Amino acid sequence: MSYLSFSKRLANYLSLKTGLTSEQEIIITYAIEILVLNLINIVFTIALGALLGVLPGTMVALITVAAFRHTAGGAHLDSPVRCALLTIIIFPLIAIIAQQMCALSQIYIDIFMVLSIIIGLLTVILLAPVDSPGAPIISSTRRRRLKVLSIIMVVLIALVVVFLRESHWVYALQIGNCLALSVLWVSFILSGTGKWVMSKINQIKV
Repeated sequence: MSYLSFSKRLANYLSLKTGLTSEQEIIITYAIEILVLNLINIVFTIALGALLGVLPGTMVALITVAAFRHTAGGAHLDSPVRCALLTIIIFPLIAIIAQQMCALSQIYIDIFMVLSIIIGLLTVILLAPVDSPGAPIISSTRRRRLKVLSIIMVVLIALVVVFLRESHWVYALQIGNCLALSVLWVSFILSGTGKWVMSKINQIKV
């Protein structure tokens, strides 16, 4: 893996100051790069959400999918740049769609939310956790724990959606829609179709 110059320079500085081995320096370089790129990724995504007037929904979608990533896993992109571009596009888009859905009749929104929760629950029961070749889940105990946590996540989201359904908060409907759409996105990246789509995106030269 090639690293950006800032990651190399900072890791080299820390290595000189602390006497790290070359192997440890490589690990630190990787950690710095992932941390900084993810931070930039999140900042740009939130900034775009704010610019488009859908900041609350964008943040909810980001947090929801990130939480699922730690339990359910899912298809990954093999480039930080591709991952950043997809994140910057997908999460504000989820928030925009959620905002537009608020114009629908409540009965249609209710049906959509129920279906999304059912799809999400079935998906995590059948597929989660979905690991990656670079970080396989070897322990069967850990696999079971992650599946249970993923199921709990869907149940908690369902409870929040029900609470928002009865709330008079100005963003309640939009946030509820965002949660439902985020669950569908998680279901997608856990599926075989999601893996196939991500593999095709990985072939794009950026």
